[in-house]
Amino acid sequence: MPPAWTHVGRCWTNGEPFLALDGDLLPAWRGLSDQAYEALVPQLGYQLTGIPVGASTAAVVLTDPDVGDEGWLEVFRGDDGSVAVVQASAGDYRGTLAAALAFPAAGDHIGDLVTVPSGRLAFISAALDGTGENGAFLLPESPGPTPSSDRLDDDDATDASPILVVPPGTFRLSVLWCTELYQDAVFARWLFTRQD
Repeated sequence: MPPAWTHVGRCWTNGEPFLALDGDLLPAWRGLSDQAYEALVPQLGYQLTGIPVGASTAAVVLTDPDVGDEGWLEVFRGDDGSVAVVQASAGDYRGTLAAALAFPAAGDHIGDLVTVPSGRLAFISAALDGTGENGAFLLPESPGPTPSSDRLDDDDATDASPILVVPPGTFRLSVLWCTELYQDAVFARWLFTRQD
């Protein structure tokens, strides 16, 4: 039975990838201050789903330019413990997000394992630091209705991204790249499935 999904947060991207990593690894990522993001850019490609950060691995949520050059990455929590990130472009935004979450995972590209021993799974822009003056602005997850629009409003916090409280353990990342539902509806999905 497919999981029931709840929207818990969103991240604005200008095309830069996001990292999903254990909260304890945040100080080890220095995307801006130590030019770690600049060093990462030449490695970026569809095959890259994880990078070393500190003593562990961060998942790479590489935005799909075939979906859009900028926009929201919508973060969902499943009632089976899984987490999904969806990038969508569509007239029926809410319907496309629902279809993306329900889409079979059989054709997904299988990616890296991400260990979250602290029980805090953070999403941050790879172009920022994990902490400090140049660090990502993290907000606790905020369960609520699925957004009905991908519009950027003046009061949207585009520099914020969510941090989720999860049972300590490991997730397997799988990626479904740009998928067309119908003429003006496309999405990409990053699925984090519990391994324990």
